[in-house]
Amino acid sequence: PSQNISLCTIVYNKINTLAMTTSSVLQKACKFGSKPDASTFPELLTVVTWLRIIIGAIYGVSLGIRNENRGLVGATLGLNVIAFAPMLYFNGYLMAYVDSYKNLRFVGVVNGLAIMLLIWITFFTYAHSEEEMSMQKVLSDAMISSSEATESSTEGATVGTDEF
Repeated sequence: PSQNISLCTIVYNKINTLAMTTSSVLQKACKFGSKPDASTFPELLTVVTWLRIIIGAIYGVSLGIRNENRGLVGATLGLNVIAFAPMLYFNGYLMAYVDSYKNLRFVGVVNGLAIMLLIWITFFTYAHSEEEMSMQKVLSDAMISSSEATESSTEGATVGTDEF
């Protein structure tokens, strides 16, 4: 029983510490003009990564709901929003010393773009299930006719001769 109490106490303390850490990080992230650098706010890279993931998710839902089907335009605009909106946040709002961080300008861009595309493709696929079913039928018919043609062409071939 004493081991269970100590284990519960350890888990509670870890959760409490995590909650306090999250709260302090959010306070630092929301403080206008705090001018953070890598030594005063090292968590800024993580905050910017999550911000880009959230922006990517919201933009992906927007593209999916609007039934956007111009792929290059949607992806390019999404990339720009994901990459440059957080720059306004940490340059304009926080006034961070960007040069003190390693790779702050583009950290999390790929993660945000990936979640945007995943959500957009999911919404687009659900909205176009009839077209997907018809494409599946066409592809399966093509595969069947291709395999039948291959079987009929190999039936007449001679097997086992070494003559040229």
